[in-house]
Amino acid sequence: MSGVRVIGIGGGTGSGKSTIADALAQHLGAVVVRVDDYYHPLDHMTFEEREKVNFDAPCSIDHELLHTHLKQLIAGEPVDRPSYDFSRHTRFVFGEQVAPHPVIIVEGLFALHWPEINQLYQTSIFVEAPRDVRFARRLQRDIEQRGRDAAEVTFRFNSHVNPMHDLHVQPTIHHADLVVYGDHDFDATFESAMSHVAASGPVVR
Repeated sequence: MSGVRVIGIGGGTGSGKSTIADALAQHLGAVVVRVDDYYHPLDHMTFEEREKVNFDAPCSIDHELLHTHLKQLIAGEPVDRPSYDFSRHTRFVFGEQVAPHPVIIVEGLFALHWPEINQLYQTSIFVEAPRDVRFARRLQRDIEQRGRDAAEVTFRFNSHVNPMHDLHVQPTIHHADLVVYGDHDFDATFESAMSHVAASGPVVR
């Protein structure tokens, strides 16, 4: 499939990267491939053991499968994307078939982490946001969407999320072609991202 454009969008938890990715996808008619769907399956572990896993480290992601799927999509082949159950800390037994698209957006904490995946991007964006903003958004999301309680979310943020952000996520800002700010006016942030994407090559609508 010639002429496929791949855009990487990385940033910390709660930074607003998913919101920007979804808005760009709607505008461009793109498909969003979320790094979060590629957590390793943990069915071989008990639920109690899964709860102790550090999901905010890059090794928790099956990046080889992600890389393979992206290359298949670029080649014009459909893929069966995995689907992750965050309430059980493992994959669902089913996934979702994703058809090739002219524009692919890869979004997630580690979207800009692996060199072999970075090489697939025509352009990349890092979404920056202050720690307190990221924590407040993470707290709300994990309680409302992932069945967690406030104590668990707070513990994970302080013990896993923030240390791993500083060690593994924030440094990927240096791989981005553009940095936007997820705590600023959204319309202005989106316009900046859209202008950058348009300037980096033909925009498919």
